[in-house]
Order: sequence, then C-alpha cells, then structure tokens
Amino acid sequence: MTIYDSLESRLKGELHQDIFRRHMLATDASIFKFLPECVAYPANSDDIAKILSFAREHNLSVHARGTGSGVCGSALGRGIVVDFTKHMNRLIRLDLDGHSFECEPGFRMGELDQALKGSGLFFPPDPSSGEYASFGGMYNTNASGAHSVKYGNVGDYCLDADIVLTDGSLITLSDLMSRDESRLPENLQPLFGLYRNNAERIEKAYPPVRFNTTGYNLRKLVSEGRLDLRGLFAGAEGTLGIITRLKFKLIEKPAHDSLVVAYFKDIVSSARAVEAILPLNPCGIEVMDKSLLGLARKNDPALDAAMPNDIDNLLLIGFDEHTPEACLEKAEAAGNLIRENNWSDTLHLAVSREEQANFWAIRKAAVPILYRLKGEKKVLALIEDAAVPVDRLVEYFKGIYKLLGDLGVNFVLFGHISKGLMHTRPMLNLKDKHDVDLLKPIADGVFQLVNSLGGAISGEHGDGRLRSPYIRAQYPDIFELFQKTKQILDPHNLLNPDIITGEAKDGLTHSLRYGPGYQAKNIYRNPVFQNNDFQTEVEKCHGCSKCTTVTHATRMCPVYKATRDEAAAPKAKANILRALISGAIEEKQAYADGLFHVLNHCINCGSCHNECPSQVNIPRMVMAAKADYAKKFGPAPTDRLLTSADTAARLTGGFSHLVMPLVDNSFFKQAGEKLLGISSQRPLVCFAKESLKKRLGCQAPQIIKKTSGAFTILPAQSQAQGKKVLYFPGCYASWIRPETAMAFIKVLSALGMEVYVPNAHCCGLPMLSKGMTGKSISAIEKNLKQWGNMVKRVDHIAVTCSTCGLALKSKWQYLNRTNIVREVAKKTIHGTSLIQNHMHGLTLKETSRKVAYHTPCHLKVQPEAASSIGMLKALPGIEVNPLECHCCGMAGTWGMMAKNFDLSRKIGSDLIQKLNSSGADTGATDCPTCTMQMQAFSSKPVVHPVEILAQCL
Repeated sequence: MTIYDSLESRLKGELHQDIFRRHMLATDASIFKFLPECVAYPANSDDIAKILSFAREHNLSVHARGTGSGVCGSALGRGIVVDFTKHMNRLIRLDLDGHSFECEPGFRMGELDQALKGSGLFFPPDPSSGEYASFGGMYNTNASGAHSVKYGNVGDYCLDADIVLTDGSLITLSDLMSRDESRLPENLQPLFGLYRNNAERIEKAYPPVRFNTTGYNLRKLVSEGRLDLRGLFAGAEGTLGIITRLKFKLIEKPAHDSLVVAYFKDIVSSARAVEAILPLNPCGIEVMDKSLLGLARKNDPALDAAMPNDIDNLLLIGFDEHTPEACLEKAEAAGNLIRENNWSDTLHLAVSREEQANFWAIRKAAVPILYRLKGEKKVLALIEDAAVPVDRLVEYFKGIYKLLGDLGVNFVLFGHISKGLMHTRPMLNLKDKHDVDLLKPIADGVFQLVNSLGGAISGEHGDGRLRSPYIRAQYPDIFELFQKTKQILDPHNLLNPDIITGEAKDGLTHSLRYGPGYQAKNIYRNPVFQNNDFQTEVEKCHGCSKCTTVTHATRMCPVYKATRDEAAAPKAKANILRALISGAIEEKQAYADGLFHVLNHCINCGSCHNECPSQVNIPRMVMAAKADYAKKFGPAPTDRLLTSADTAARLTGGFSHLVMPLVDNSFFKQAGEKLLGISSQRPLVCFAKESLKKRLGCQAPQIIKKTSGAFTILPAQSQAQGKKVLYFPGCYASWIRPETAMAFIKVLSALGMEVYVPNAHCCGLPMLSKGMTGKSISAIEKNLKQWGNMVKRVDHIAVTCSTCGLALKSKWQYLNRTNIVREVAKKTIHGTSLIQNHMHGLTLKETSRKVAYHTPCHLKVQPEAASSIGMLKALPGIEVNPLECHCCGMAGTWGMMAKNFDLSRKIGSDLIQKLNSSGADTGATDCPTCTMQMQAFSSKPVVHPVEILAQCL
C-alpha cells in the first residue's frame, strides 16, 4: 500500500504508480528528465480537484501535460504528472455558424482540421507539432507557428476557458469578464488591484516584439473595468491553474495562396528583404541557412539537385488571399522588391498547389534530416526560441554566428524570420562534460544578445526549464508582480513550481536525459542487434511525440490511435528501454510483466520506423527484448502454434477441408479459446483442398512446366521480356489461397517471364515478431538452402505477400548478415511493382468493376507502397477507390488472440467502415491477414490485386 492508493480509488480516471509508467512520462521533447511520483489520467474537472486536494495535503507538485511535444521541459516534474490526452480529449462542440469550437485540453489540432474539412473555416496558429499537439498544451505555451506573422498566437483566439485553481474551485473566464471588481471571487480581487495599481508600469515593461511568450502576460489584465484572464493563462505553462475546457474562435480560410522562393548569397540580404516585404502582409516567411542546407544537401541527393549551387540561405515567402489576383499581385511585388534592391536574382514564383508543395517539401525534409545525423553530437533545442525586432535581425545573425563560432560550436539555423524568430540549434553531445559545460555559456550569451537588441528570450515555445532562469533579468521592473500573481492564484506553489517564477533553479546542466554520468550497457544478448547497435537505436528517440498522432496524417501507431494510452506509443518503448539499459530501472525488471505489457502494445506494423523523423526502429527493439525473454523462458505454446502454418499445412492440408465443418462450431472454438487463447469469434483458417504445389503439378495445363528438385519451373510463353523471376509465394498463397499465386504466375507468363517457384517455407517474420529467433533463423536457412545459386541467376525475387516482401528486403538481415541475404534484399520486388514496370507488354480486356483497395502496413513501409494502386488504376474499365485509413488491426497473428480481439476490431473499424460504404464490388489488398480481417467484418469479397489483373487478360 502507498499513499497514492487512496487517490487512485477516488478518481474516475486512472492513476499509475509503477516504475514503467513513471519513466514513460519522465521526458518530453526537451533535454531534461524528471521522474514523477505518479501519473494521473483524469476523466473530468472533479478528478482534477481531487488531485489538487491530494497534492496540497501531501505537499506534492502537479504538472499538467499535453502530448509531451514541448522542447522546454515545462511538462516535467517530480510530483504528479497529469496527462489529458487519454480521457479528456473530446471535441465538445463545433459551431460552424458561430465560428467557434469548444474542447477538452487533450483534443488535438489535427483532429480539428479533420472536423473542419469542407467548412471553409480554420484555426490559424500552426505550430510544427500541430498535427499531434493538444490544445491544452498549445494554449499553455501560447504556441504560434509559421503563419503567425499574419495570424497571431493561440491565445489571440481564446474566447473562454474553465480552470480549476489549487483550492479546488472552478472558474470560467467569461463569467469573470461579466463581473465588476466587487462581484469577483474574493481570491481573485487582488489580481484586479495588482493591475490597477501598476498598469502603466506593466504596459511599458515588455520588449517591443509582437511574439513574446516570456514570463506572464499581465498586459490588458483589466479591460473596460473587467478582469480578463485569457491573456494571462495563455503561456502560463500550467503554473497558475489547470485548464479543463477551452473555447476558441475560427475564421474564414483564404481560398488562394502563392509562394516566392528566393535564394540569397548572404544572410544580411535576406534579413533586409524580409523587412521590406513585411508591409505586403505575407502569411509567413521561412528561412533555412547555409548550415541546415549543407546538411540537407549532403544527406539527400534529391534536395541537392533541387537547389542552386553557391547559396547561403533561402527564403520561402508565402501569401494567402481570397482571390487569386491578390495572391499573384503580392507575390510579384515581393519578387520585384528583391530584384530591384539586388538582394537576389534567383527567384521562383510558385502559384499552383503542386509547385508550392514541391518547395515546401524542401523545408519539411531538411529538418528531419537533422534528427537522423549519425554520431554523438545531436541538434539541441536550447536557444531556438528567441525573438528580436525585425529591424535588428542583421545584428542578431551576426551576434549568433560570432557567439557560437567563438565557442567552437556547430549549429543550424532556420525558422520564422518574418517574426524575428530564429530556431538556432547547436550540435552538442550531452554525454560529454565539455559539451554540457557549454550549455550555460551558450544560453547566457544568447540572452544577453537578445536582451541588448530589445528582444524576448522566448518567442513561441514557452519558458519551461530552459528560459525561466532569464525571466527576472528580462523583466527587472515587474518580476515581483509575476511572483505576486503566482502567489494569488497558486498560494501553495503546487503547480509547476520550478517554471517562470521558480526560475528553474536546477539550472541547465542538471536533470538531463543524458549527462556526463550517463552510462548504458546492452542487456539484451541475441542476434537481432550486434555490438552497441541496440543502445544506439534506443537513444535515437528524441521524444518529439509525432508517434502519438491520432489522425490519418500518419499510419503510426495503430494501437495508440485506438487506445490513446501512453503505453502504446512507440516513444514509450524507447523511454523504458533507455531506462533499462542505463540502469535507471533495475536490470531484473527486464522480464517483468509491466515491461511486457508495454512491449506487447507493439504489433510490428513498422509504421513508426518508417514515419519517425529520427527513424527509430521500435519494432526491432521490441523483437530483441522478446527474443531475450523467449530465450530465457521459451516461447508461449500459442506462439509456437500460430507461427507454424507451413508445418501444419504439410501435415493436415490434404484433409483440413474435410475436418473444418466438424470443428467450425462454438464448442470447439470456445475450447480453443480457453486452452490456447485464440479468439472464438475469429473464423477458422482452412487450408486449400489443393496446395499451390499440387496445382502446379496437375492443374495448370495451359502452362508448360517441369519440376527440378526444389523448384517448379514455368518457362515463358513468349520472349517479350526474357526476365527470370524466382517467385516466393509465402505460406498464404502456398497453402490457404493458391489462387493468388496462380494468378500471379499467369500474369508473369503472359509477360514472357520465366518463373521459378520453390517449395513452400515460411519467410520467418511471424516467428521473429514473437521473439523466436532460432526458428526464424531456421526458416531463413531452409529457404536459402533450397534456392541455392538461383538467387544469383534470376533477375528478380518476386513476392505477392507484403509481409514476405518486408522479411526478404530487411528483416532477414537482422539475423543473417551474409552477402547472399544482401543479394536477396537487393533483388526482392513486390509483385505488383514488377508487373507495373512491364504492363505495356500485356493485352488487357476492359472490365467494368469497382475496387476498394487497402494498402497494408507492411507494404506502406516499402518503397513500392503505391505499386498495387498504380497497377489497378492502369486496368481498363476498373474504378479504384484507395481506402485512406488506418491499419486493419489484424497485425498477423496478434489479432487472432482473444485478449486482443476487441482492440483489433476497434483498430480496423475505420477500414471496415470505409470498405462497406465504398460502393465497390470488391475489396483488394496485398496482405493475407488484412484479407482475413476485411473478409471477417465486411460483406464484400476480398482478393489480391493480381487476381483482378489476371481476370483482365
């Protein structure tokens, strides 16, 4: 029993005390780490009041948290972390006529964008993390974004909010605005007096920059005789109260936009160009300097080819207006200003959406490259948020280059130059004491520079632990008023006590995620990783929180999208595994149930690795942990059963169709669920009456064939292509649905290709996903032995199963690092991609048919992700509806388990709903288990895309 048990029993939401959950939320996207006492997921305002009462009683700090995407460390603390994203995440009301919406703090901007599609309205502030950032987090930091030079900050759009104060009382800001001073709650009347007695002093104390989130915003605290706290709580970072409801205004979205791309030889010219263009009211101007461009060009040949040589920086200058003429006029005016002043003669005007997207892709692609740079030095969010008057930009640039140059620190610079706000990120190794010792001199130097230029040390990301130490010096005349404000609203100093008025006394060199004392060792010793590769992979995660996106903007993470539980987030695995290898969690916990509760939330879809800015390979790390567990305790019996499809097919395939009617009933299914954990609600998988090998042996008279050892060889019908293809059908097309394999062979034969079909062996990925590395290695070796020198003789190794393709292209190399496996990876191609490359050689008949196609996760992470869609769209008379949706939820054998059945259906519900409402005659996908899920819960037949093509021959 602990003191927290009493609180847990009183909450409608959740409270977690276990070491794994605490480490999951000990970090955010900043450089810091603070292990909380416990983590709360409140369900309502009443829960918040109970948490604050408990904190007062036990003298515990309380730290409100959104998605953890903040870079300043303002969501971290040693007390109770309160996360709103799991339960308090609703859109309460969307009023399109009234141009407003109300939401709980855990509601995300990406979800609002979805809800507003087609309405003509939008919420203008657009932080780079907006797709996954929560409105509570954005309001608490008063976030802005690339277009805020025209549209302002989040706080500018706040209409109302409900806030729980530390005494447990709930205030509504609009209610306070309706009262005169005498009718205000007694505890808030001092705020009114604080402003009234210091109004002139307050209004003069702030630097002359529009974008300033440093300290508390006391300006206009009293307006027309009424207390207006909207500006004060915007950017207060959870230090004054806990927000439980927000109401924001929406505005009409301009229908047209344009973009000027200008390349400059020096940063001074671009700064002067920005100052001249601002009167044209651009919606945003972004800069990328030579350091960032150099890294981007070095790491991405496509970016290198897209940009001229010998440039120092580029500006992306955007305009949006309600008419195309106004957009074009402003863009041309901006271009003329640049040319007439000889700032640059290399410009491009992009008017079409497609052209603009191509140029914005440069900006979007360049920054993630920073997170993928190899080596111990990483780009750090340390001094990236200062804002200076635009007419002082030249001095700011010169000062930054001199400061970091004198310290010998490499850096990159990019950001919202039109706001005077530059994201300057030094490259440092925080495991190195020398680099840690540089943190304070860099931060001190930047503050002194910014302050001397009349700027603000924090422009849009908040103060947090990075900039709170400088607030007193930023506001020497009114810092005492900040302290009084904190005392009035949080007299017990419970809420984020280190932030803003607490001045983050731990400093910049303490409580770091990494530090000079950080050490790590590889506690997992199995073939999935070699040497220190496991440690390197774990430490690549920088905590940005993109993996918690809940919209279709990403495919990752399907389990998180369905549960919104931090344990499901890919970053949670990285946080816990980093704690394990560094000794923050005892090594004996490596086999604890709590750890595997988290690891088992990974279904190995691979989407996080594919879409993560740092390309952290979470599935591989989970495989390594599971492999160590399986090595110590042995695989679970059900895992052994579910990964033995090819063995079971060889033993029972000839008569399973006879047995199926006898066992396909509730009695046998429920018995199987009790004994093996396989869901009784799943349709049983039946092996085909005749396997692929048998069909090739006697049921394809139209194809000339012969058997040679381990292969069925199918010579080309013509010499049109002359390609030699080793076709790996996988377990599904070999034993369960040979029709897919027969259709593919028919198409390749028609293309004039010679096909070699080996006897069936599993690709090994199902075993690897369960940690059964020995069995997976055996499967790889069986296939390689069977193929012999055929790998070198063929032009391609083709697959029709997306999972088999992923195994051959990448996963085999986890366990077998030989040249022959690298050759297999190089030659493997998805079947529809092979066909698409040679479709000109086919004579196709027109077929009137509507097809709804689902891209499997394991195909989406491969370079040929669009090949099946492209192939289907090329078929005459076929109407294709690409189902833009989440994961199907089956995830191989994961969805077959009774314990996962409900979640599997929930994950796949988006796909099933879109398939059922598509109006299509047929569903199509390349994945066997996606096919099973779609067939189980849709009334439509589901086939492989190559089967549809074969019917058109």
